[in-house]
Amino acid sequence: MGSSEDDLKREAQAQRARMSETLEAIGDRVSPERMVERRKAAIGQKARSMRDSVMGSRDYEEPKLTHLRGQAREQAGKAMSTAADRVQHAPDMVAERARGNPLAAGVVAFGAGMLLATLFPETPTEHRMLDAAQPQLQHAAEGLKEASRDLAQDAKQHGQEAASELKNAGSDAASSVTQQLQATSQGSPQRQTP
Repeated sequence: MGSSEDDLKREAQAQRARMSETLEAIGDRVSPERMVERRKAAIGQKARSMRDSVMGSRDYEEPKLTHLRGQAREQAGKAMSTAADRVQHAPDMVAERARGNPLAAGVVAFGAGMLLATLFPETPTEHRMLDAAQPQLQHAAEGLKEASRDLAQDAKQHGQEAASELKNAGSDAASSVTQQLQATSQGSPQRQTP
């Protein structure tokens, strides 16, 4: 058989309740006041989202990796600033050190030229010229190596000669002081002990 009258009434009441909820939701959806409220809330949420993306959220904690990246950028900036200062003052320091030494000045000028050459891209003409000049460059590099070896050897020899002269001068001065002390002690009266 079918359902009882009570079952039918309960089912009708449940269906009315569902329809009532549906009608309320539809009414809420099409209500002008509720539409304005929803629109305001959406605009407010977008404004908060934009503010948080630009300025950061108050509740947001910076991830460790981002923090480390920031520190690394800061340290790199400091290092770049220090390097820029050094590069800015390098010509003065190089000129001071190279004063009176034309070979050192030539090496420094060559190095500066090489540094500048690495900053600009190579053109096809330069590439062809470099290929043509490669043997001369290798020969010049070998000559430069030999000259630097000779310079180091000369510096070593001069250093040894200077050390020897200093040693001799020190020995001469010590013996001179000893002789003067002996002459002074012989010329002064001796104390008598009681």
